[in-house]
Amino acid sequence: MARQDAEHARAHAKGGRARRLRRAELLLIGAGVAATLIGAAYQYAGIRSTLESSTASSLYAQQQEIDRIFVDNVDLQPYFWHRQELPDASAIRDPAAKLGAQQLAARAEATAHRILDHFAHLKYQMGTQAFTSERSDWEAYMRRSFADSLILCRALRGDQEAFGGTGADSLWGRYAEEPCRGS
Repeated sequence: MARQDAEHARAHAKGGRARRLRRAELLLIGAGVAATLIGAAYQYAGIRSTLESSTASSLYAQQQEIDRIFVDNVDLQPYFWHRQELPDASAIRDPAAKLGAQQLAARAEATAHRILDHFAHLKYQMGTQAFTSERSDWEAYMRRSFADSLILCRALRGDQEAFGGTGADSLWGRYAEEPCRGS
């Protein structure tokens, strides 16, 4: 019986040591998991910051391309910045002036579609949450652009389906509907 008690005591001691070792293993695993999660959170923050910076750089580059259009084509500025109406080519009798008005309208329409593409890209980036800083500034810029340009409003109205339709989350619904009323 004494032998059995001694064996039982040894088995109990081994079991206690095994439990302590298992507890220590679990603590080490838990600490490793916590360190991994903390590291992943820092890495995620770094990746997100890099992504946002890259996205902002891309958007600013596109904006500079659009600004360059207006530097190279000063005659387009009133139609995008001052809500000025394009000349009605059909009312012009002089063939050279009529051709000039048609060419101006074609350049203005092409510029409007370039701007709409840029706005669609901005909206997409904001929707993916990849670009969150300065969001309100970009949104105000888009609304103001529609408010300042009859040609931009008409270009979007004429091609709404290409830019998400007319729903509340579309380019039209979010940024153009109100400023383009009556144009």
